[in-house]
Amino acid sequence: MRETVKTKKASNNQKIFFTPQNEEEKEHLNKLYDLLSQKRRGDWGLVAEIMEIPKERQQSVEKAFLRVYSKNHFKAVKALEEVIDNRKKLLKQ
Repeated sequence: MRETVKTKKASNNQKIFFTPQNEEEKEHLNKLYDLLSQKRRGDWGLVAEIMEIPKERQQSVEKAFLRVYSKNHFKAVKALEEVIDNRKKLLKQ
């Protein structure tokens, strides 16, 4: 019988397929999961506006967020943080 490498299947909630190599990357991955848990419906459209991308292409903003090695990843993370912070400020008023 041939031996194979067993890999752990990703759960349905896990969208980011990134294996952190050091402590800084682990913190960044935790930050991404935290942001995803705080994200609400319509946030990707707001992030697209902040990044000056047409709303029709808001899926590309989501993909940039989920793909850690993409060119616009950090812009998407920063914009989503801004949207979430603005929501929190408005709810406190």
